[in-house]
Amino acid sequence: MTTLQINVQDDLINLFGTQAIKQFIEEELAYKKFRLLEIELNKVLSQAKDVNWEQEFENARQKAFEEYQKISKRKL
Repeated sequence: MTTLQINVQDDLINLFGTQAIKQFIEEELAYKKFRLLEIELNKVLSQAKDVNWEQEFENARQKAFEEYQKISKRKL
């Protein structure tokens, strides 16, 4: 991990505080990373030609539902 030093206007520091600004920057960077992953995933998915995505998603949905039912029964 890299540490950055950035200039922030004093009025912003006084208004929000350093912790809030730090948290904002960290959340924004996490969002940007997520968006980059989404773009890359979409690119890979669009290049996969012989995959029936509707069937794959239905299989995943069914598997998740079955797992949910198992967990729900254990809680009862």
